[in-house]
Amino acid sequence: MKRLTTFFITFVIITVSIFAPFSVSAKTQEMQSEAMYKVNEKVYADAYMLINLDDSSLPVIAAKNQNKKKYPASLTKIVTAMVTINNVPDLSKKAKVSQGVILSLANTGAQIAGLEVGEERTIEELLYLTMVYSACDACRVLGEYVAGSVDNFVSMMNDWVQSLGCENTHFTNADGLHDDDHYSTAADMATITLEALKNDTFVKISTTKSIDYKKYTFIHTNFMLDKFHVTYYYEYAEGIKTGSTTEAGYCVITKASKDGYNYLAVVMDSPIKKLDGIDTKCSFIDAATLFDWAFNSLKYSTTIRKNDLVTEVPVNNGKDADTVQLVAKEDVTTLVPSSLDASAVIVKPIDPPESLNAPITKGDEICKAEIIYANKVIAKTKLVAAKTVELSAFLKIFNGIRNFFGNKFVLAILLILIVVAIIYIIVFAKKLKKEKKRIAEKRRRQRELDEQLNNGNDYIEPPRRN
Repeated sequence: MKRLTTFFITFVIITVSIFAPFSVSAKTQEMQSEAMYKVNEKVYADAYMLINLDDSSLPVIAAKNQNKKKYPASLTKIVTAMVTINNVPDLSKKAKVSQGVILSLANTGAQIAGLEVGEERTIEELLYLTMVYSACDACRVLGEYVAGSVDNFVSMMNDWVQSLGCENTHFTNADGLHDDDHYSTAADMATITLEALKNDTFVKISTTKSIDYKKYTFIHTNFMLDKFHVTYYYEYAEGIKTGSTTEAGYCVITKASKDGYNYLAVVMDSPIKKLDGIDTKCSFIDAATLFDWAFNSLKYSTTIRKNDLVTEVPVNNGKDADTVQLVAKEDVTTLVPSSLDASAVIVKPIDPPESLNAPITKGDEICKAEIIYANKVIAKTKLVAAKTVELSAFLKIFNGIRNFFGNKFVLAILLILIVVAIIYIIVFAKKLKKEKKRIAEKRRRQRELDEQLNNGNDYIEPPRRN
């Protein structure tokens, strides 16, 4: 029996290891959102993004090479301004211009405001010079004031953008002068700008069209804001920053608002082109093209309404119902082409459950769904139960028993027990047969012995009792 017990235990362990459920955890990376639509107009820039500011999820409406590394040039100054604002609570404080700042920009060709050694300016004034006129000398004065040195300030800049999740951005200076190790992407610059736009001080400074400094009036380097730059003026534009170097091309990040629609455009590495016989900075043309395309081609439309049926899911142990309908939790309004064909919109559930267990209450959130148009996800919504399904106690017990005995693990154990029982019966039967055979053989020998003793001359009959 010891051998039989050992065999049984070994067999159970092997079977359990085969049939027992197991799980594997895997780290999945969330994919970046693709642009919702493709621009059907000519855009010269090598990288751009157009973002819908009216949606809290900030969807990307259109994009090209948004993750391609580019030189940001003076777009860098957005970060310079934000690190300063975040670390200087009183912008009326004054910073003194050092000789080191002036000498560091000598023969660089950088745009400067003409700050002089020993001159004192408020942090607010320096921020306006940085964001409106793109003055590199103002940037470096801010860097020294905030961090003690420009190098320390640049470290703070890198720390801040990394805290925002910008993995493809690295700065080597505070003003954007070219350096091979000074780079970013349209996607990262969009992230940086969207964070900056949460700050009222930044918005006020970056959207100011002109400032007075000494005897000069400096207009914003974003010529889309200036009516006198007829080629570039765009009446709906607001701020924010431009940048250009030979290596970076022409860049601009700006907002536009029209008829209640608000967009942010990020344009990087745009060329100079002869348009209508005039050398034209195409960054401004590109931004205007993106805005016009969005304003003229897109509109808000309700793509799915509350309680619209999306799918149906089986229900386990439901009383008077074996399925439940899943419907949209709420109206979903999103940007769609003005010529939208409603029949071309697809609502696709995301990982819907194979079945649900009763009880289910009307309005319970079950899963999400993607709203797809032209093979692009343009919005998402939540799916909820359309009605209440009560629990059937009888079905729960019945299905519980059925599922119990239908479970592979349980079936494996039952199979093991049956096999062991059969083996035990076979072994016991063989042992019993062998024992009977042994007893029969013993009796036969005893009879032979008795016969021999009865036939022998020296046999003595056993005494009888009275």
